[in-house]
Amino acid sequence: MRRALTALTGALLMTAAQPVVAADKYPERQPGQTPVAGTLEFSIWEETKKAERDARTSGERNHDEALNAYVRSVLDRVAGDYKGDLRLYVMDRPFFNASMAPNGYTEVWTGLLLRAQTEDEVAFVLGHEFAHYRHNHSTAAFETVKSNQNAAAAAGMVIAIIGAGAAANAGSYSAARDISNLTGGLIDAVYLGAIASYFAYSRDNESEADRFGNSYALKAGYDPYASVRIWTYLIDETKASDYERTRKRGGRINVFGSHPLESERVDALSQQADGFKVKGDSDEVQKEKRAAYRTHIRPYLGRWLKDDLRRQDYGQTLFLIGELQQDGLDRGLLTFYAGEAYRLRAKDNLGSQDLLAAANAYSDAAALPDAPPETRRQLGEVYRRMGRTQEAIAAYETYLRTYPQAEDAWMVEDLLNGLKTTSAPAAPPPAPAKN
Repeated sequence: MRRALTALTGALLMTAAQPVVAADKYPERQPGQTPVAGTLEFSIWEETKKAERDARTSGERNHDEALNAYVRSVLDRVAGDYKGDLRLYVMDRPFFNASMAPNGYTEVWTGLLLRAQTEDEVAFVLGHEFAHYRHNHSTAAFETVKSNQNAAAAAGMVIAIIGAGAAANAGSYSAARDISNLTGGLIDAVYLGAIASYFAYSRDNESEADRFGNSYALKAGYDPYASVRIWTYLIDETKASDYERTRKRGGRINVFGSHPLESERVDALSQQADGFKVKGDSDEVQKEKRAAYRTHIRPYLGRWLKDDLRRQDYGQTLFLIGELQQDGLDRGLLTFYAGEAYRLRAKDNLGSQDLLAAANAYSDAAALPDAPPETRRQLGEVYRRMGRTQEAIAAYETYLRTYPQAEDAWMVEDLLNGLKTTSAPAAPPPAPAKN
């Protein structure tokens, strides 16, 4: 990480040697437009090319053709004439995030696709990122920092970029969380007032990207009120976090916290949608759109929920599952993963409310046809932890009877035999011998 920090700091200093160009010198990008060699924009493009190469070969890149084609189709609709300039990479990362680099390299993380309820919401987020790209926000932001000679802000920006990259490539979600927290601490120490002007500028960019993103989504035929729904969802999910620090910081577009989500911002989007004078989707149409979108993500739903549990914020995962359950779709799968969230959060005591909630969830899921095969096994595990031995035995036996070829069958048999041995009544003492 130190080597990467040194390299990027050097790159920033190299761009600082270029002639200063005010932020308003970056007009709206045109389709097919590329930067002039030797400019700040050209330097930034060269750096993002390296990031794109890393994304292209990353082990976290999702190669599912159907999923990539679907997300690409949404991006193409929103980007219109610019679609030929953009390259999309779906990344298997359980955080709500999308980004579009100055050179058109675009990432969409599966945590976003899991949290969106309709294609319209995905379209708005992609429209928001496309607005950053089309209006040169990243180039202008770098230029603002440089022209103000705000060394503290520049250092903080470097730390944030490195921290985000390190977290994304940390190899484990606990490591990613630790790196992200460490990076946040470093930024807090560096900024101490000097970064305030940059954040104000950044919020202006975010508001502008919201407005343009909503316009681009509307032009592509999407419901402009989807922007209000997705940002409101993110604020509410943040409030559901198990962690006080997360609840206090307010909503964020992504885990790295670069996009604050104040309620005023949601109000502005709502007012903009009203100004379009376009009738928003009725509840019934929204329900139909949720069902249509679910068909696209259903093949990946279990895998993405399992990934989300690795974030270890079970309050947020349970909130997410509750939202996914609203139309009664995929009940067995979703109820099972609610049980997983309760089980993983449970304290190791017999009277834990989370353990009881997990047992109830697994029991409900087991009665539904789309529950995962391991539901009965997990029910047995929770009963065993609760000391309800006979119920644990019954659940394990049902699992083995239903899935005799399960890979973990031998492990469950060992557990089962151990439980039967310890729960067997003691043999009566031998009768006294007769003389």
